[in-house]
Amino acid sequence: MVVSSQYNLQDTGHTRWQWTYSCIVSLGFIIYGMESGWLSPLIEELQSQNSPLGAPVSDMVVSWWATIIPLCGAFVVPICTYLADTFGRKLSIMAVILPEIVSIIIRLARPTVVSVTISRIFCSFSAAGFFAIIPVYIREISQEHITGSLGSLTMLSQNIGILVIYLIGAFFDYFYILCFFLPITIAMLLLMIKAPESPAYLVKRMKISEAYETVAFLRGLKINDERVVRAVQYMQKQEDEFKSLPKIGIFSILKDKPLRRGFILLIMVFTTQALSGGFAIITYASVILTSMGTEPAVNPELQSISLPIVMIIASLMLTIIAEKFGRRTLQASGYSISAITFTILATFILLQDYGYATPRWLPIGCMVTIVAMYAGTIRPLPFIVAAELLHFRVRAKLMGVLAMLIGLMNSVHLFSYIPLKTYLGLSATLMIFGICNVFGILFSLLLPETKGKTDEEIRTLIERQMK
Repeated sequence: MVVSSQYNLQDTGHTRWQWTYSCIVSLGFIIYGMESGWLSPLIEELQSQNSPLGAPVSDMVVSWWATIIPLCGAFVVPICTYLADTFGRKLSIMAVILPEIVSIIIRLARPTVVSVTISRIFCSFSAAGFFAIIPVYIREISQEHITGSLGSLTMLSQNIGILVIYLIGAFFDYFYILCFFLPITIAMLLLMIKAPESPAYLVKRMKISEAYETVAFLRGLKINDERVVRAVQYMQKQEDEFKSLPKIGIFSILKDKPLRRGFILLIMVFTTQALSGGFAIITYASVILTSMGTEPAVNPELQSISLPIVMIIASLMLTIIAEKFGRRTLQASGYSISAITFTILATFILLQDYGYATPRWLPIGCMVTIVAMYAGTIRPLPFIVAAELLHFRVRAKLMGVLAMLIGLMNSVHLFSYIPLKTYLGLSATLMIFGICNVFGILFSLLLPETKGKTDEEIRTLIERQMK
C-alpha cells in the first residue's frame, strides 16, 4: 500500500497513527481472548440436558476443546510466518482473520460436537497468525521510545477479550454469545484494508519509495524529513548487511553467533513463561480454591469476572510504566513476586494439611497476585523483548518459531497440571511452579536490555556478554 503524501504535512511529528493501527491489529487479541474464555461460561449449558449441541458434552470433550487451540496452532505457525515473509504483514493479518469468521459460522449453522471441534481447529489457525504476525507488525510500525507501550496492547486486548466473554456469558446463551464475535471480527478485517504495510517489509522487498511514504505517514512527518530519511536508510543498511547470508533459513540464521545467543535466551524465557503457573491458576482457579477447602465469598460468576479485571488492570499498568523501566527489571520483578507468592501459597496448603489455622483470605490474595504478575509482566514482556531483540530480516520467521514453542508448552502446561496435582499433591505442584519462576528470574537477567535501543545497539550488548 502506498500511503498518500497528503498526510505528510507536519514538521513536529506524532505517534497517533502508530497507536491507531496498533489498536486495530490488537483486535485480533481481543478475539483470541474471547475464544480462550468462550468455554468457561458455557460449560454448564453444554453439559446440561438442554445442550445446544443436542446432547450433554463430556468432561473429556471440554478438556480437548480447551487445549486444541494452542496445540493445533503450534503446528500452523510455520504457515503464518511464511505468509508474513512472502505476502507481507498486512495481507497476512487479513488472511488469518478469515478462519475465525468460518469458525463462528460453523458453530452457528451446525451446532454439534464434531462441528465445534472443527471450528476450534479453524480458531487455532487465526490464533497462530495473531501471535506470530501481530507483534512483528506492531514492532515494525512503532518507534523505539513507544515499542513497549504499543507491544503491551496485545496482552491488554487479550485480557479485555476474556472479560467481555465472561460478562456476556453470564447473561446470554450459546447462540447469542457467538453473535457477539462476528461484528468484532468483520470490523477488524475492514479496518485493516486501510492499514499501511510494515516499512521494514517494504525495504525487504525493495519498495523504497513506499517505505519512505509509510514511515513519514506513521510519524506525521514530511517524506524528506531527516528523521524519515535516517530511519529508512538504517533499514536499508540492515538489509544490505543481512544479505551476506546465502539463504534465510533457520540454520543459516543461527550461524550468526550473537543472534543465536539471543534466540536461545528467548527460548528459555518463553519456556519459563509457559511453565510459570499463571495460565493454570487462570484456568483452574475455582478447582484450586475448592481443593483448599476455601469457598469464595462471592458467587462463581463474579469470581470468574474478577480474574480478567485484575489482568486488565495489570496490563494497563504495564502500558503506563513500560517505557519508564527496563525490560529486564520489569520481567525479573514479575518472576520474583510470582515465585515468592507461589511459595507462600504452597506453604499455606502444607500447613493446612497438617491442621494449622491459616488466614482464609490468603489463597485468594495469592492467586490475584500471581494472575496480576502473569498478565502484567510474565506473559507480555517476552513478546516485546523478542520483537525488539530480533533483526527485522528474520523477525517474522523466528517469532513464528517462538509462537510455536509457546503453543506447545501451554498445551503441556494444561495437560500436566491434573496429573501433577493427583500424584504429587497441590502443594508440591505449586512449589514446582515457584521453581520455574526462579529460572525465569535468571533467564530474564541474562537477556540484554532492549528498551529504546536499535538492533545494532542490542547486537553490541550481546557481543559484550559473549566475551
